[in-house]
Parts: sequence; structure tokens; C-alpha cells
Amino acid sequence: MLETSLVPSISAMFVSFSCYAVIAVVMVGVIAFACFENYSAGKGDNVMDGLILDEKQRNRDGYTSTRDKNELLGAIGVCATDLRPAGTITVEGEPVDVVTEGGFVKQGDIVKVISVEGSRVVVRRI
Repeated sequence: MLETSLVPSISAMFVSFSCYAVIAVVMVGVIAFACFENYSAGKGDNVMDGLILDEKQRNRDGYTSTRDKNELLGAIGVCATDLRPAGTITVEGEPVDVVTEGGFVKQGDIVKVISVEGSRVVVRRI
């Protein structure tokens, strides 16, 4: 009979502890938000401005995602790998990823760059 009276009190104690934990987490969140608000209130900024990156990398500032490969147009290179139809050639000691017009080209063959479309370099065996 003594054991059954302990079970409800342990259960009630666990529930009350859980409620206190939730209240504590909410209070910490409110205090943290208030600190961010006070930090940025003097600057006239939004709360999250100090945490968000707002810089942009623009082409006019010198940032580009790919290298301009138009200077390769008409260049002669040697196949560093088999081109089936994609592979790598070497132009003036630099590796370049290329595709052929459609056929296969063996390693060591000489090719000419016939087209450049963005980052896609098309070659033909000569």
C-alpha cells in the first residue's frame, strides 16, 4: 500500500519539473532576444542585422564564378586523356576540360578549340 502512494507523487514531481524547465527555457529566450534588441536599438538597425551577411560579390567588383575561356578559341592542344566525348587537353602546359563535337579522340592526339560557350570548350581533332 505504501508503494502505490509513492507513484503519483513521483509522477507529479516529474510533471512539475518539466513545467519549470519549459518556463526556464522561455525566459532565457526572452532575455537573449531583449539583449539583441538593446544591442541593435542604438544603431537603428534590425535585431538580426549583426548576424546576417549582407555583402554581395558582383562581377563589376572583380568577382566571377568562372574564368573567361574565350582566349582559348583557336588554340591547339594535346589530349591528356581520351575524349569520349569529354576529357582533358593540355594547352600551353595548362589542363583544360573540353568536349568534342561528338566523336571519340584518343589520348595524345592533337586538337583545336573550335568553340567556347561559357565554360564549355568544344574541340575538333586535326
